Amino acid sequence: MKFSPTTVFQDVTSFFPMLWAIVRGRWKMPWNTLFWAVLCVVYLLSPIDVLPDVMPIIGITDDGAFILLVLTLLHKDLSAFRAARAEAKNVLEAQVLPPDPADKK
Repeated sequence: MKFSPTTVFQDVTSFFPMLWAIVRGRWKMPWNTLFWAVLCVVYLLSPIDVLPDVMPIIGITDDGAFILLVLTLLHKDLSAFRAARAEAKNVLEAQVLPPDPADKK
């Protein structure tokens, strides 16, 4: 994965919609990917940290490093999710109704 700001921004903005799609059952992904995604959310929300956030720079740096590590691991699945969402936006769904008997006059 190339660490460009655009790629990282796309991955971060796709992360939570992908988790929401998984919870609703609209997106399937490998268990190891799901494990890393959930671990990242729990780690960021947990008050327990490898390096406490009260340390001015180092505390926040370990959170950022962990996010980049997980995004690197999830990049392939996030790209597939974005492609599937883009394709789904281009699909027009329609319902075919049976002919109405009153129209046969």
